[in-house]
Amino acid sequence: MGAVRTRVDEAFRRADLLDPLLGSYLARFTDEAAATAAELDQYGGEAGPLHGLLTGVKDVLATRERVATGQSRIFDEQWYAGREGAAVRRLREAGAVVLGKTSMAEHGLSRPDPEQNSPIARNPWDPDRWTGGSSCGSANGLPAELFDATVGTDTNGSIRIPAALCGVTGFKPTYGLVPVDGCRPLSRSLDTVGSLAHTARDAARLVAVMAGRHGEPFAPRRDLHGVRVGVPHQLLEQAAALSPDCTAAFDSALATLRTAGAETVDVPLNEVFPLVAAQLATMLAEAFEVHGDGLRKRWNAYSRPFRRTIVLGGLVTDATCARAQRVRQQGAGRLRARFADVSVIATPTWPTTAPRCDDAAALQAVSWLPSPWSAVGFPAIAVPMGFGADGLPLSLQLAGPPGDDFALAAVADCYQRQTGWHLRRPRLEPGTAPAPVAEPQPAPAGEDEREWMAARLHELGVRVDDAEAAAIAGTWSGYSRLWGAMPEA
Repeated sequence: MGAVRTRVDEAFRRADLLDPLLGSYLARFTDEAAATAAELDQYGGEAGPLHGLLTGVKDVLATRERVATGQSRIFDEQWYAGREGAAVRRLREAGAVVLGKTSMAEHGLSRPDPEQNSPIARNPWDPDRWTGGSSCGSANGLPAELFDATVGTDTNGSIRIPAALCGVTGFKPTYGLVPVDGCRPLSRSLDTVGSLAHTARDAARLVAVMAGRHGEPFAPRRDLHGVRVGVPHQLLEQAAALSPDCTAAFDSALATLRTAGAETVDVPLNEVFPLVAAQLATMLAEAFEVHGDGLRKRWNAYSRPFRRTIVLGGLVTDATCARAQRVRQQGAGRLRARFADVSVIATPTWPTTAPRCDDAAALQAVSWLPSPWSAVGFPAIAVPMGFGADGLPLSLQLAGPPGDDFALAAVADCYQRQTGWHLRRPRLEPGTAPAPVAEPQPAPAGEDEREWMAARLHELGVRVDDAEAAAIAGTWSGYSRLWGAMPEA
């Protein structure tokens, strides 16, 4: 038996042992992967730059073996059936072996729901904890060594957040760098295909291949001399809600960057909160364009967190959408100007370690840290930067100007070669019973808000009971205040 086939068989043996606990897979392509491995072993050399790399593909992307379901009961069984888009096809052409489809948050935007009949991904460092969403299985299978690297998508942090909480590297490239054909849309102007891996170098190699580029994505940097790292200190202190462990790990990461030769300078990010509001309004409005008809016809077939969030997109007015696009355009221009003075901007990827799956309030926590880079389509990469007192990973986020993807990855790679956080692996105990997933905890709403929401949803053609109307109204109240604070110009 050849070397690639041996590795494929070992990966599936590990999945037999660990996947019942982790929930990384939605489908395994056992026979197809074995056949690909046999072909590679007979090749007599390197079939491509990713020869023998074991990959998983998030189930929002079509593969020739299985249509993309979005881990939902609502999907088109004929969409891209038997086909796959350029990103997955290029991985295969480069010699990668696709082991299967990885689990995810429903259609790329959701929290865990105990009513789901499909796998709920668990954190490999502590199965009582969540992975973050939405590229859940693409992240949590890496520390368990079920894959070498994986494909995910990022619309609002959906690669970077699970990478952060699972202690791996997640790379969201510039919007449009990687083709999205064969990828089920959530938000057409935000969806970005990217990668997850143990190292920035491997994550960049996947992105380069999927983007149709040849050769190594970057030459390794000897040091970071000449690199200016912008840090929004005041914003992080006043509005990021960083845990003490996260603050300490971030300070240590900045010190490591300086030791490698980088200069750290303070940079204001006044654009952040308008961009967060604009990103959310855009995402929900565009997601409702995709899923509105399904919500009208099969409301109860969607998970509760997904349907209660996406339906709000139907209430976003045309005027709010137009204002959001102006904010995104202006914010992108201002951030480009920031990058005239700094090479990268550094923040934590997420303010804490992973929340418990049985803590409903913690599962609802949000952070602005990933959102601005999604709103403007700039590249951002999440890399491990340490562990909290609870033994769970913490993550450093580096962002750069559009088109400088691989220069950004080279900085992250240099940082990782100064540290060993990405080399750690969890100790997994198969057969354990993790904590149950908490019931969704909606924001509170008054009777008048509930009645108003029920009437508005009725106008959209969506019928819900009183409890759901109240749950949706509570969320809408917070979102609408955020949108109302967006500047007019």
